Amino acid sequence: MLRIGVRLLGQRVYCQHCGGGFRATDEALENVEAIRVIEHLQEDRIETLLELAAESISDSLKCEQPLEEDTTHKVV
Repeated sequence: MLRIGVRLLGQRVYCQHCGGGFRATDEALENVEAIRVIEHLQEDRIETLLELAAESISDSLKCEQPLEEDTTHKVV
C-alpha cells in the first residue's frame, strides 16, 4: 500500500523510483460512491415497481367492479 497526500487525490502522480504513473485514488471513497450509485438505482427500481403494482391493482379493481354489482342484484 502506498501513502499519498489527500491534496493529490484524483491527480495523476508518478513513482520516483520507476517513473510509472497512476491516478491517486482512495478505495474507501470509491466504495462509498459505488454504494450511493447502487442505492440510487435500487430506489428508482423500487419506485417503478410500486407504480406498476398500483396500476395493476387499480386495473384489477376496475375489472372486478361490474362483477360485484352483478352479484348484489336480487333475483325476483
